[in-house]
Amino acid sequence: MKAKIALLIFIIFLLLSNNFVYAKVTGPCVNCHTMHNSQNGVEVVSGGPFGILLVNNCVGCHTGINTGSNTTPYVYSTSKPTFGTNTLAGGNFYWVTIDDTKGHNVFLNNDDNNLSAAPGDQGLAFCATNSCHANLNKIVSNSGFPNLDGRQGCTKCHMVTTNGYPKGYHHANDGTGTKFVNSASQGWYRFLAGHIAGGGKGVIGIEHEKWNYGATASSHNEYSGYVYYGGFGFDAQDYPQRYTTTAYCTGCHGLFHIDQRIGDEVAGNPWSRHPSDAIIPNSGEYASISTTYNPMVPVARDVTTFNWTGGPSSTVTPGSDMVMCLSCHVAHGSPYPDLLRWDYSSMVAGGGGSGGCFTCHTQKK
Repeated sequence: MKAKIALLIFIIFLLLSNNFVYAKVTGPCVNCHTMHNSQNGVEVVSGGPFGILLVNNCVGCHTGINTGSNTTPYVYSTSKPTFGTNTLAGGNFYWVTIDDTKGHNVFLNNDDNNLSAAPGDQGLAFCATNSCHANLNKIVSNSGFPNLDGRQGCTKCHMVTTNGYPKGYHHANDGTGTKFVNSASQGWYRFLAGHIAGGGKGVIGIEHEKWNYGATASSHNEYSGYVYYGGFGFDAQDYPQRYTTTAYCTGCHGLFHIDQRIGDEVAGNPWSRHPSDAIIPNSGEYASISTTYNPMVPVARDVTTFNWTGGPSSTVTPGSDMVMCLSCHVAHGSPYPDLLRWDYSSMVAGGGGSGGCFTCHTQKK
């Protein structure tokens, strides 16, 4: 009887413990995991097992063609997808396999042909062997952080942790439907959390239930932003800024965003780099931009003032909404160099074009 009582107390303790990982996925565990990768003397998964006893790596599980009815988001297709139609918010890694300039290279043992460090690196590329800031495709070691060593590919960006150690991504309380995500218990926004932002910090935002497949003006991802009058990366000490989409990007690309000041152009100091997390002016050519939200040219909303629990907004408001990294780029890959959303080389001032740069720079087309 005492043994039964002790067992009951132990189970209750586990359920109440903050360290207990609650399973939020459903279905047989064997769909995702293998204990020894051996059954009847035969490998369960050729080349496995993968980290955390998985039967496949991230890209392997997320390979396919998006149809709108799939419950797994596909970020890599073995055949050419149609950008903006059956790709998701981050684009597709398909183009990276053809040209490293067109996406983030997450493929193990497939070195980047062009770069040895993230463009705009703040000197962090060598903080570890094969650090996240140097590459995404190689395995991290000698970092000094238990939640970083062993990471490779997708997990160098998507790094939800519990007490400094990796947490099962698909065991976070992610929920269903289009919803506001702003906590570690929810896995943060798209599982984006990392050491640059500081302990217990992660990106917040509204997640479209189909990862922006078929997104419309009224139904889409919402990204967080914050006008910050200082540096980014390790210099970013302002508390709200740590939760934004751009702040996350600047963990690796910080030199592109250091010391931006709203109004520099007015003060006679032209931008030397395109601003991000900068408020779109409500005057001049910007006053003529379309105020209907375009999912292919997203804006950031102020992390401190936007009504995040009210759902996605169908309008763009110059004077408060911001241009950000993802206004021009996608996170995974695109048909265009530098992960751009459009062909930059086709943007011709005075040529009568539309979209792309001319979405905001209305008087240049």
